[in-house]
Amino acid sequence: MVCPKFISLNPSLVGIQLSYNPPMDKLSSNLNITGLEKPLLFLIRICILLVLVTPLIVTTTPLPQDMHTFYPYIVGKALYSRLMIIISLALWLILIINRTEYRPKKSWILSAFTIFLLMSLIASLFGVSPIRSFWSTYERMQGMIDLIHWFAFAVVAVSVFRDTNSIRMLLKINVLVSVIVALLGIAQKYGVGIPGFSYLGMDGLLRVDSTLGNPTFMGAYMMTSILIAAGLAAQSLRNLTSISDWTKEHLDNSKTRNIILAPVPWIFAIGINFWVMMMTGARGALFGLAAGLILCLLIYLFKDNNRYLRLLAGISLACILAISLMFVFAKNSSFVDRMAESNRMVAMLSILGSDDDSYSIRREIIDIGIQSFTQRPLVGWGPENFYAAYDANVTADAFSRMAATVDQPHNKIIEELATKGVIGFIPYITIWLLIGVVYIRYLWNRSNAHWDLAVFLAAASVGYFVQNLFLFDTASTSLQFYLLLSVAVLLEQVCWQHDSSPRNTKNQTVSLRFDQINQALSNKIDFVRPWSTGLVGIWKRPELHVPVILAFFVLIYLFLIHFPYSGSLHTRRALERPLPAIERMYEYDIAIDKSPGLRTYPNIFLFMFLSDGWTTFNEDERTAAIYLGKKHFADGIKSEPYNWRIYLGACRLYQSASLEYPDLLDLCNQYLDEVDRIAPERIETYEARARQYLIEGDIPAAQATLNEYLAMNPDSRHLLEPLLDIAFNEGAN
Repeated sequence: MVCPKFISLNPSLVGIQLSYNPPMDKLSSNLNITGLEKPLLFLIRICILLVLVTPLIVTTTPLPQDMHTFYPYIVGKALYSRLMIIISLALWLILIINRTEYRPKKSWILSAFTIFLLMSLIASLFGVSPIRSFWSTYERMQGMIDLIHWFAFAVVAVSVFRDTNSIRMLLKINVLVSVIVALLGIAQKYGVGIPGFSYLGMDGLLRVDSTLGNPTFMGAYMMTSILIAAGLAAQSLRNLTSISDWTKEHLDNSKTRNIILAPVPWIFAIGINFWVMMMTGARGALFGLAAGLILCLLIYLFKDNNRYLRLLAGISLACILAISLMFVFAKNSSFVDRMAESNRMVAMLSILGSDDDSYSIRREIIDIGIQSFTQRPLVGWGPENFYAAYDANVTADAFSRMAATVDQPHNKIIEELATKGVIGFIPYITIWLLIGVVYIRYLWNRSNAHWDLAVFLAAASVGYFVQNLFLFDTASTSLQFYLLLSVAVLLEQVCWQHDSSPRNTKNQTVSLRFDQINQALSNKIDFVRPWSTGLVGIWKRPELHVPVILAFFVLIYLFLIHFPYSGSLHTRRALERPLPAIERMYEYDIAIDKSPGLRTYPNIFLFMFLSDGWTTFNEDERTAAIYLGKKHFADGIKSEPYNWRIYLGACRLYQSASLEYPDLLDLCNQYLDEVDRIAPERIETYEARARQYLIEGDIPAAQATLNEYLAMNPDSRHLLEPLLDIAFNEGAN
């Protein structure tokens, strides 16, 4: 037989130790990772903690102008958090190869998260634009790339912060950052100049957004921070002794004073964050806070042993009910009107249900989302592709006031259904259900050490879920969700430890061990045994896996952080700097080439610049414009075949250039046919078709096109006024 002869080869001939003695993971190494365990663990924890600083990151002033990015409130946060996560992940992989105790333990929540990640990947691959599903846009910075990073964040966080005492550090840092963001919001509201934050200096701003750039994002962030701070305060208050025991000798004890003062910072954080949340006017955040508080009060009402706390919980529930009824039945009263003049949140609540309420528009978007789900129920339209679903289904009457571009349904449930279908929605909801089960199990046992903290963490989770029925995930709000998810995983593991069943207490560590893989292979195929043992042993030598891992993550950094950052820089330069036309074209071109996955907005702005500036271009610039138009149209449509803005961007350029290049009008007709298919009732579709007819000299066809749209939506006349004047006045003459 060939195999026995192969196995009997002298190991020295192949340079690999084939026998099991000594095991390859015990081979001597010049690089001692065991001695680096504490430094590695320290660096990993620091990186995870630095992720919590993400809400403060804005890539504009005081940074040098050359470092200002496109969408500075979004891009900077996303790339910064990804950088910290990548560094922590690389160091963690080096650590777990040598120290198995830092590998993730058994978790149903992480298992559901893994399935959700895989189903999202499938939905991305089978969606209408896989590239956009992976990369998203500069405006959102979500997509599969972002989801993978947050998955890594959760895995690493629960592996290195392995108990509830250590996770308190994460929660405290998170609240501290939120207080800084809130204080900056107060400075913004009252026009107080803060060195390094000159972009916040807007006295009299109606709604505060601080370093998050959007009041609704700010409100959601404040809401979760309030409930987390409340949990820390409640845990500290539980340690207080009765006031009757506060004797002079008792208070002179430094330990006693520390216990008394412990809740003070968290109570301050609650107050300052609530104040700022009210200044954001984010109603979804207020609804989330109310839902979280109601859950807390119900838990204390039925589970706490202190009758005074139960009484306080009952009174608080009655107050919440009374305030809610007041706004339902008295929101049009003079009292509420006076409150609305001084409080932005009250002002936003007072218009709830009126014609000025943005929620009426969002209800229409949700209806479109449900319709989109029925069209692609299994895998959806693909993550980050809701814009395609919206444009395909929106009706003409949606454009009575403005031509809106909608890329999010402002409802996380509808977003998951429409973009990921059933395969993504089921694991997403399962994650939430498992989080709920974990809190029920943990809170059921009133003797758990961090019971009060867990009550408010459960409330924060419920609050986040509720506010996400009115919003969508962003770089700052996603951080709050995945932090809460990580805490739930740790509490789940506490529940596992309390479970006395042997079936649940063994095999707690996820099977990532290389020796287990080696054993499984060896049991199947005998001749693989020495080779697998040898290869695993070689891989476990730090001289090999450390440089390989670091090199791999350098490549990841280049493709996922450096190139998107560079593309964002060039996009902003092209938009804002006073450049000659040819240089501006170059900036757009290099912005797209640097990060083609995020090409959506650079592509669109390039076409706008080329079409609007055509009449001012010289001959060389026009030649360059046509070249860039054709190049980036072809590449853009490959990337986003359902993006009507790319079709109409190229079409408008070709219409502008039709006097010099009349053959381009034929291409315009082809593009307009595609737009008719993917966005049949958008007002821009009819505008472009009418403009095409006017350029071709077919005045009756242009008039018929405009009349057709006005028949569907008479209220849109003011949006079509310029074309109506040309078609019915100048054209008729």
